[in-house]
Amino acid sequence: MLAADVALDRLLARFDAYRIVAAGFRDPDGPLPSDLEVAVLASALRALGRPLAPETRRALRAIADREVRAAEHRAIFGHVVADGCPTYETEYGRRHLFGQAQELADIAGFFAAVGLRPGPASERPDHVACELEFLAVTALKEARAVARGDDELASRTSEMAGVFVRDHVGRWLPAFAALVERRAPGSGYAALAAEAAELVADQAVELGVQPERLGTADLRPIDEAPNGFAFECGPEGLEIEPPGAIPGPGADAAEARKGAV
Repeated sequence: MLAADVALDRLLARFDAYRIVAAGFRDPDGPLPSDLEVAVLASALRALGRPLAPETRRALRAIADREVRAAEHRAIFGHVVADGCPTYETEYGRRHLFGQAQELADIAGFFAAVGLRPGPASERPDHVACELEFLAVTALKEARAVARGDDELASRTSEMAGVFVRDHVGRWLPAFAALVERRAPGSGYAALAAEAAELVADQAVELGVQPERLGTADLRPIDEAPNGFAFECGPEGLEIEPPGAIPGPGADAAEARKGAV
């Protein structure tokens, strides 16, 4: 098998893995629910050299049903952002509100760079599903570049993914996974969070980046006003289209595979 074919297969497997894990973290009661494709996820992870353990597969199958997933989602994550194990990056690490707004703007900048645009009434860009979906998009874009022989675009896309892993999702996802496991040990969401964290950690190693990982003790509320200023409310959080707006694996993945032939 040619090196380009191997790279393409890994990128498409990573795309599938990220899009499915991202979909699993969408609110099942939200406007864009989706199935948790456990078999496809298992196939993608096997292609990446990380086969699902039997107990993990069983835990994921338990929340494949939307109603079961919705009940577990409500029990673990609740309806309050900082309720035990928040699904938002900027709830982790001590910072002030202006710092949070800057982080949200930085994340939204990454999304805009790959064509994901802000949309109304959807999750903040630092939601775990949005961040994982961004990595799915970059994997698919890199796959298309590899299929077309555009080494420069493939390299730029890979570098962008590496920076995002290093500065954002790779920092807080281990703490998030540990908090979910602490709250609901052995649950479907604990298995999903653990797989997401391992998937990101593996990509960090592959891309040669080292995120400064946060721990569970770094879950802190926003309680510091910048430079001594007091305020009652801050700028509204940025929004991004709900996870699910990325291209499906059909046309783009087929085009990428066809281009590699």
